[in-house]
Amino acid sequence: MLYIYGMKRLLHVVADYAPMSQEFAEIQQRLWTLTWDLNLVIIPTSVPAMDTIGTGYLVSQIARGPNPPGTVMYVNTAPRQEQREAMNRNAGEKLVWARLKRGVELVAVNSGWSLSLLRDEIEELRWLRVSHRGSQFRSRDFFPQVVADVLHGRHEDRLLREIDPATIPDFPRDVVMWIDGFGNIKTSIRASERTGSSSDAAADPRWREGEKIHITIGDRRATALATGEVFSVDAGELAWSVGSSGHDDRFMEILLRGGSAADLFGRPAAGTPVLLDG
Repeated sequence: MLYIYGMKRLLHVVADYAPMSQEFAEIQQRLWTLTWDLNLVIIPTSVPAMDTIGTGYLVSQIARGPNPPGTVMYVNTAPRQEQREAMNRNAGEKLVWARLKRGVELVAVNSGWSLSLLRDEIEELRWLRVSHRGSQFRSRDFFPQVVADVLHGRHEDRLLREIDPATIPDFPRDVVMWIDGFGNIKTSIRASERTGSSSDAAADPRWREGEKIHITIGDRRATALATGEVFSVDAGELAWSVGSSGHDDRFMEILLRGGSAADLFGRPAAGTPVLLDG
């Protein structure tokens, strides 16, 4: 893609560092130093430590949304769990480059489910030539130069063997995916899954709008009203509702009108199963 000098560029940084932390500060410092000639806007977004489910959800939500031409995403959640044995010289999951059908480019650590929700959107996926060991803080010491090369359009010599997107694992089904700032629990259950079978329209619904359903998460259980609108319940009532995320096929979420569903269910971690019964 041809970029006009002075055109504003957007870089999303999604990483498992605390908001406003030293880690984010040092990474942005490196990125701005390496891209001082670009009119670059950096949006940092924090996910819980080592949470590739939350990372996968956020990366998909942002990448599928409206982005200006030339947008790049730098995704770094690296649990370093490729092997159970001690990591030699701080080695960890490897870095990949991807181009999506809508033009967004990604520089991402290929870890867990970080790319799972984007699998069908990936037009090209390749390993990147960069050191993956020798630093505890690879995302500051090694990876920003790769991101800068992509932003400048001079990363061709870093592209290695192509990867089949089909090797990216399926995103977990029927689990807690994210807790937003209001305490709403976003699940990986899609609104289209209400019937329980995409191929059988006559299948018994998993839930019916307007009816009460029982939700179990971990050791907590509560009753919610199934609804198509987030705020169509009374104050103090729990709702099982079509949420605001998921673009063409929204994710279902659990909310407590005037309170926190996350607190009600004991702040469940991403990946905790969500069980539904009438």
